[in-house]
Amino acid sequence: MATTKKKRNNKKLILQIIGGAVIAAALVLVLGLMLFIYYAWKAPSFNESSLRDQLPTKIYDKNNQLATVLYMGQKRESVKFDEIPDQMRDAVLATEDNRFYEHGALDFRRLAGAVMKNVTGGFGSQGASTLTQQVVKRSFLTEKKSIERKAQEAYLSYRLEQEYSKNDIFTMYMNKIYYSDGIYGIKTAAKYYFNKNLSDLTLAESAYLAGLPQIPNGYNIYDHPEAAEKRKDTVLYLMNRHNRITKAEMEKAQNEDLTTNLVHRTTADRKNIDQNDQRYASYVNVIKDEIKKNNAFKGKSINDILTSGLSIYTNMDMNAQQVLQNNVNNMIAYKNDDQQAGVTILDTKTGGLAAISGGRNYMDVVNRNQATDPHAVGSTIKPILSYGPVIENEKWSTDHKLQDQREYDINGNIFRNYDTQNHGIVTMRDALRKSYNIPALKTFQVVKNNAGNNASYNFAKNLGLNYSTKDLGPAEALGGGASEFSPEQMAAAFSAFGNGGQYNEPTAIRKIVTQDDETIKFTHRSEKVMEDYTAYMVTDMLKDVFEPYGSAYGTGIPGLNMAAKTGTSTYADETYRDYNLPDDAAKDVWITGYTPQYTMSVWMGFTKIAPDGVNSFVGHDEQVMPQILFRNVMSTISSYDGADFDKPASVTEVGNELQVTGTNPDNSVTTDPNHSSTEYQVSTTEAARSSNERAASVATEGPVTEQASTEAESAESVTIEAPTTEKTTTEQVTTEAPATEKTTTEQVTTEAPATEKTTTEQVTTEAPATEKTTTEQVTTEAPTTEQVTTEQVTTEAPTTEQVTTEQVTTEAPTTEKTTTEQVTTEAPTTEAVITKAVTTEAASN
Repeated sequence: MATTKKKRNNKKLILQIIGGAVIAAALVLVLGLMLFIYYAWKAPSFNESSLRDQLPTKIYDKNNQLATVLYMGQKRESVKFDEIPDQMRDAVLATEDNRFYEHGALDFRRLAGAVMKNVTGGFGSQGASTLTQQVVKRSFLTEKKSIERKAQEAYLSYRLEQEYSKNDIFTMYMNKIYYSDGIYGIKTAAKYYFNKNLSDLTLAESAYLAGLPQIPNGYNIYDHPEAAEKRKDTVLYLMNRHNRITKAEMEKAQNEDLTTNLVHRTTADRKNIDQNDQRYASYVNVIKDEIKKNNAFKGKSINDILTSGLSIYTNMDMNAQQVLQNNVNNMIAYKNDDQQAGVTILDTKTGGLAAISGGRNYMDVVNRNQATDPHAVGSTIKPILSYGPVIENEKWSTDHKLQDQREYDINGNIFRNYDTQNHGIVTMRDALRKSYNIPALKTFQVVKNNAGNNASYNFAKNLGLNYSTKDLGPAEALGGGASEFSPEQMAAAFSAFGNGGQYNEPTAIRKIVTQDDETIKFTHRSEKVMEDYTAYMVTDMLKDVFEPYGSAYGTGIPGLNMAAKTGTSTYADETYRDYNLPDDAAKDVWITGYTPQYTMSVWMGFTKIAPDGVNSFVGHDEQVMPQILFRNVMSTISSYDGADFDKPASVTEVGNELQVTGTNPDNSVTTDPNHSSTEYQVSTTEAARSSNERAASVATEGPVTEQASTEAESAESVTIEAPTTEKTTTEQVTTEAPATEKTTTEQVTTEAPATEKTTTEQVTTEAPATEKTTTEQVTTEAPTTEQVTTEQVTTEAPTTEQVTTEQVTTEAPTTEKTTTEQVTTEAPTTEAVITKAVTTEAASN
């Protein structure tokens, strides 16, 4: 009886234990299920965008030729399932997941074995991930091993198999796997290691690439050739074991040397393999900006956009881009490492961005793009705020006369020319060619008074130059104040002059084709912004900038029809004092020029200021640096097809000058637009003031020519009273002075043009035949009166127009007498002009 009771108690105990175990197991299962649900709930969102691989962006030039590829840190090309050979599929399946097409999201057979191994060897000692799980891990999760991640991996794998086919998942895997050295995807790996398409790989090469992802860096053949060979042999063994190749095929492939077709790569090559081509970095920077502004990409990060497999078709001239960046990087004339350059080249007719350089050795994201950043433009603004608007609205001819003067007062602000000289009466053509400040200011005021206060503002705005205020002042008209624009903007503005008045907004991108073959087009503003006569007449005047005494003389290119404007900006007066800067130190230097083919704008400056002119452009040789770069690049990229700017029917030639067809040019002299009756009188004493005086807070011009210092045509004083037989005072000491005009020259410039009378302090040996001067030296310091004596001459001037001459140049008209040896002590009652040599450091851009 006791035995039966004891058995009954044992049975009850066993049942209790089993029941407890079942309950415990159920609780564990419930808790595990709840935990799984909780982890699944916390899993990343299952979305298609996360499954997409980071694919490179391909950039094509204007001829649809591949220029460069943006890898954005991952070098990867996509492959389709049909492009993967059976040999490669067999190698991957045998190595990673032989039953892939037989099981679901998880392989429970492999999972059970892995669990036992983890129990004995510790959690994470062995995995049983299927290809589906590996795709999920690389798309949504991290490499961290934890129960939470495994639960999320299982949940997302199930979701993936519900949404996609096995072939789709296999293709995802092949495109996501990492192959060392920054290489992603099987297609990219085949090219990188063996320079082959997948279909051309040998069995041994396929086996190596299939086994490489398990430990990418450990099996990298460049670093570990023996380990790479062993891994290849292991994969071949697994292929044979799973009946995917024969034993004979296995042995033959195992005996194959992987280095036979291996691409030779240096350590430097491998280190930079995923870096973008630096020659195109500036252009890529502009591409990014244009993409951000397109509504089709609104709300997306630029990194996601450029890793989505785009094909970007641009306006790039590949040769011009390479030539430009190479020249910017390697120009030998830089003063130091602080000097920088920004350059833009456009197609003159279309406005397409042909080339751009954001600076020396430019790297996108790291550096400022100097070609798209604003800088003080100096005198390059004069055609836009002064001369273009006055031709557009007042129809001035190119020989319209302007009264220059040494000082010009506008509302209490004193302005001067770059050389502090007065040049008498000058034509608009010469004023622009030599970049005088006072004539530009007077022209600017004429536009404001006659065409409206906003006329210059609107003219600039139509050219893409937007000022923050419509009330532009004289500082802006000379390139100071608010006149700060980028080389890209200046190139676009000037290209309209070379394109018959048609402005085209500069653009890099023509269209973008997405990975799904969707085409996204990019548009730009194209508008007629000025009359064709304005564009052509400004262009014709700007051609003379490359002629003698022009501000870019010496940098012209034979065989090319070019027009250009130079510019220089200075510092504030206190900066000169605080940093002990030379008087001729400049802050920014420019040239913006164009041919019928290209428009090019070059800016140069420094990244920081330094004492004593170390980080400034001091003197002529330094201030012409942009012109040298302009010439070097433009001469290399141009086609030399003889093309010239087309003269419209709205322009009529009158001798060497141009006028708007059907107009009668005003032959009067523009003096003071605000007080037209004022006669400006500048005494010799006033003219002798120090050339170191500087107009307050305005940009002046830099140096000009390669010979004869700079501006040799400076008349220090103009006639106070012109004879009744003449309508105007002398114009820069004209080449054919009237019979009643007497001209005293101190010394004549070297090789002065036949059409101009010029003076400097150096005596020339070859005066032009048409210039009526003598060349014997006189005292270099002109007295304050009109009295100059060097040899024995009469001491008392006759009351008539008699002067003593010891030498007269050949072919001098019988009606004109010119002397260099003596001027009578009492000036005759007729017109007399004394010209004084300009300072050797005068600047003019």
